[in-house]
Amino acid sequence: MHVSAGAIQSWITVAGLVLDLLGFVLLLREWWLAFFHETSELEADRRKAWERSLRHHQATTASDQLRAHLDASSRIHDEMMERSAQARHEKTLRSRKGMFVAATVLIVAGSLLQIVGALPADLWASL
Repeated sequence: MHVSAGAIQSWITVAGLVLDLLGFVLLLREWWLAFFHETSELEADRRKAWERSLRHHQATTASDQLRAHLDASSRIHDEMMERSAQARHEKTLRSRKGMFVAATVLIVAGSLLQIVGALPADLWASL
């Protein structure tokens, strides 16, 4: 069975388009992660501001002994929240970086396949 150069070109172009589409979908996923990560960060900042305000109010009405306890527990809570936020941030960045690199590779490979598939038919005949 003989496959014509035109059929090969068509399938190479189709493969390139599929890789481009997959790369673009991965890029959209990376943007989606970025959007939700930023939204999460803003919500965490709002929550921290509210907690600080609440703590300030509690500290102004508490006795000296209770105020020392509230300050210590607030520092511990803040440190735990900060470590948790940092871990989430690093995990999100790693995931985004991996998706971005994979998307870039797929888009470049897809574009190259489309270029090869679009080469003039007489060039293919000489191969």
